[in-house]
Amino acid sequence: MENGRRMVFVVGAYMVLKGILNLILGFSASNVISLLFAVVLAFAMLKKIPCSQYVTAIFLVLIFVVNLPGNLSNLGTNWIYPLEGLLDVGAAAILVFHKDVKDYFAR
Repeated sequence: MENGRRMVFVVGAYMVLKGILNLILGFSASNVISLLFAVVLAFAMLKKIPCSQYVTAIFLVLIFVVNLPGNLSNLGTNWIYPLEGLLDVGAAAILVFHKDVKDYFAR
């Protein structure tokens, strides 16, 4: 269970740090809202609110899908955003499929 909590914490911290970095790089209302969502979702997962890991995974995948066309069009010049997208999908996959995360939310 401890490993699952650690994984949930790392995903939550990743989302919050990503939101803060996006605010630093370009302040906008959407970045503020995204950061607020990240904080709320991370808190919900750490409090083991039922299905919060699935809501968080959906949030991460939606961000990936929305940004995919722009990320692919700038692939040659700006590789950091596609990498961020892959991290989002990887974090979502961990939240949905990893055994330790499932055990953490089952108890």
